[in-house]
Amino acid sequence: MKIKAVRGRAMRMLFAGMALLMLLAPEGHVRAHPGHADVPGLRLWRDADGVFELEASFALQRDGKVQLIKHDGSAVWLALEKLSQADREWVRQRVASIAALNGEDQPTRITNESIVNDKPSLTAVVVMSIVGIVVVLLAANITRKRWSNPMPAMAVAALLSLLGILALAQAAQEGVPGIQKHFEPFANKLKFRSDETYFYVESNGMPDHQMMVGIRAWQQQVPIPQAYAGRNAWSIPLHPKMAEKSVSAKTALFRGAIALAVNGVPIFNPIKNDGRTDTFTAGELDNFGGHCGKGDDYHYHIGPVHLEKIVGKGNPIGYALDGYPLYGYFDAAGKEPKNLDAFNGRIEKDGYRYYSTKKYPYVNGGLRGVVSVVDDQIDPQPRANPVRPEGRPLRGAKITGFSRDDERKQLKVTYDLAGKTQSMGYTAKDGGVYEFTFTDATGKVTTETYSGKGGDGKKGDGKKDGKGGKKDGDMNKKDGPMGKKDGDGQRLPWLGAHFDELDLNKDGYLTRTELKKEIDTTFAGFDRDKDDRLVRDEYEKGANVKSALAGFVKGHAEEMSDSKGMITRESMEGALFRMFDKSDKGKTGKISKADASRSGGGGKGKM
Repeated sequence: MKIKAVRGRAMRMLFAGMALLMLLAPEGHVRAHPGHADVPGLRLWRDADGVFELEASFALQRDGKVQLIKHDGSAVWLALEKLSQADREWVRQRVASIAALNGEDQPTRITNESIVNDKPSLTAVVVMSIVGIVVVLLAANITRKRWSNPMPAMAVAALLSLLGILALAQAAQEGVPGIQKHFEPFANKLKFRSDETYFYVESNGMPDHQMMVGIRAWQQQVPIPQAYAGRNAWSIPLHPKMAEKSVSAKTALFRGAIALAVNGVPIFNPIKNDGRTDTFTAGELDNFGGHCGKGDDYHYHIGPVHLEKIVGKGNPIGYALDGYPLYGYFDAAGKEPKNLDAFNGRIEKDGYRYYSTKKYPYVNGGLRGVVSVVDDQIDPQPRANPVRPEGRPLRGAKITGFSRDDERKQLKVTYDLAGKTQSMGYTAKDGGVYEFTFTDATGKVTTETYSGKGGDGKKGDGKKDGKGGKKDGDMNKKDGPMGKKDGDGQRLPWLGAHFDELDLNKDGYLTRTELKKEIDTTFAGFDRDKDDRLVRDEYEKGANVKSALAGFVKGHAEEMSDSKGMITRESMEGALFRMFDKSDKGKTGKISKADASRSGGGGKGKM
């Protein structure tokens, strides 16, 4: 009886020790309150009167007010009616999409508190090992079994530790979003995090492969690392939902990215921001389907199918910004997918997915999922950080060489122009300073230094210090869409800057009819031979044309012209009317000066 009692006590002690072991085992998730660098969804908010601007993240809508979270994590409440029309519409769409994604009718607060801890804690493993050994020691002592043979006890302790490790690993794996495994082949270049709503990807937008070689239509832009990090990271919905009304890339989304490749490089609409040019057929893309935008930001315009060599065939090569995956040319059966919809997608047993194709639209032809579109781009999404003024087309140039030294922070592009080899490149220095070097056909070297002080997605000041005389005078002098400043020194959209000149009857409103008169006057002034088309010599040397629009045409002719550099009356009207329509949010056919002065009226270098 005594022996049975002792054994009973031993078993109770053993079970008690195992219970203690389970209590000590940490959870697979940890809760954290990250600093301002991790505030998701940061965007610029404006009031209805254009008096203030606030960079903050939307948190909650309640009782006619919105709560915004600033950089430092502090909250501020603003009356919804006091915000700009564009911001009110953004809030409406955002609240509706969040409620739909969560199956709710009530507004949902956006948080960023759930951070995945994907590695078992070494401390936890050690603690569990010690506890396991103690439990066995207690059991052995109670049953008066000494340590003449400690191997069984050590084996039990090791088994308990192994079980603890497996439990921790399983809990950690359960906490990792399924989407993450598709980005992990590039984990040495990327950083991940997630919350209940989004999977966040941080990258510098620079792929490991060669860039720029093969481009035949070039605007003298070169790849510069971008700060897609912190609050400026890429965000992909974890729970995508089909939208009642899809957004077609044929008629919208000409600004910004529509997808993100699994190597952290954004994917843009295959049609450039003029709304009509196919970047692939126009010769603007390199051998990997990418090029640089006006902010020197590298991105793809067609499916990056070369990534299948790394991620494996049958795996996603990217994710659209609505949360649905993008695949290569073939489906899981190794066959070219049939019956694709207008968006290059179809529903399969595991859900909706997009495919790449060798013909237009090449990638997802828009967004089938629920998204928010603001100023013709998916919102939120990161911003590029230009450090210098945008370049101009270099007609006839073909890029033939590319070299890059990440350790020295150097990059160079070599190109052929009229049968002669030239090059341009840069060395990145501390403080966001870039020293550009230009080598002409004679071997003469000139340099320019630019200081991009924006950091973390904000635009730099683009100041340059020329050394050696190579300057493009038009880059700083041209009157772009953000060409003039208001009384506070803020850059205004082109329509806002020239509103008083365009408002012919001075009634405080600009109509499409008034804008068309400006277009007709400018076009007729440039069209010297009256053949209803403008060649470069006409619009670049039309110094006698005196109109508000003349300077804009000279500075942005490439956004109105065809592949031969010709501008028609229709293409000029199309470019200007697109700017007008972005300001005409109510689709009334007329806009006020306040409407024309908002960013929707045409951003810098955007049509």
